[in-house]
Amino acid sequence: MSLLQKITTTDKSINLANIALMLLSTGIAFVIPFKLFLFVYAVLGPLHYLTEISWLDKRNFFIKQKTQIWPYVVIATLLTVAIFNEKSVLRYYSVSLIICVVVYTLCLVFSGKNGVSLLISTLVLILALVIKADRIVFLILAFGIFLPTIIHVFLFTGLFVLQGALKNKSVTAFISLAVFIACAVSFAFIHVPNTEILSVTEKGYVHKYFSILNQSLAGLFNINFDRNGNDIFEMPALIAVQRFIAFAYTYHYLNWFSKTSVIKWHDVSTTRLGVIAILWVVSVIFYYVDFRLGFMVLFLLSMMHVFLELPLNVHSIKGIIAGIKSR
Repeated sequence: MSLLQKITTTDKSINLANIALMLLSTGIAFVIPFKLFLFVYAVLGPLHYLTEISWLDKRNFFIKQKTQIWPYVVIATLLTVAIFNEKSVLRYYSVSLIICVVVYTLCLVFSGKNGVSLLISTLVLILALVIKADRIVFLILAFGIFLPTIIHVFLFTGLFVLQGALKNKSVTAFISLAVFIACAVSFAFIHVPNTEILSVTEKGYVHKYFSILNQSLAGLFNINFDRNGNDIFEMPALIAVQRFIAFAYTYHYLNWFSKTSVIKWHDVSTTRLGVIAILWVVSVIFYYVDFRLGFMVLFLLSMMHVFLELPLNVHSIKGIIAGIKSR
């Protein structure tokens, strides 16, 4: 192993690199929060989905049998139909479907039995439909809005950092976790005037596809705003929320690609890498031609990668609990 490889593959060097990426993501998010988010979502997002699904596939998706992923694929497809077909009745049951996925994952991880997992998750789905879960605000926020977005890109990323720190007992890993939290909190306390200039088209994309996340996070802190106006682009509190969102997504993607030497997502056949590269280029072209088209085409892939990662997330939480107990 060369000196360069040793430098770039040690835990300390990887942690320091990630600290630098956190600070970089934070700095850019302060300056151009909306443009940064749109850029990383359209360019880094699809590459992340493709490479992570490929990586999960090589590890059996952290479940006993690959065939057990079919409910994830089916429900992700149903949700895609619900989102982009205004006449579909499925849009009134999307939260219930996501709750079903979470319960199915928990059952798979803790029991490993496909029949039991399907039965329990089906019963929970029926219960969710009976209590009209899709009309309960807390469940809408927790499962319908935050789980596929900020919980996935921010909370689970933080948990992965914590798990690595507990596992390796690395000082720099704990420092990186502290920096991660500090960067996230900084947007609430550091107020910088937003001078970002957005086109009408960019504002339209943000309003149509992503304002619900910004507004939902703002609602948690009782921030009053005009949902139909330009407050999201002008109100300091909502701009601070957008900076946090841009940081969370940007670092989530960069963190994945920075740990190539550790997780080895690139360690696949040349053919698979070629297919991933081609699909990624096509995805970016879709976004470049029409952001709406790219969003529609890639939404299914996005939801599948969120669902397929859930077993790993559960295993990570179990690892953190075990790590804390051992200390």
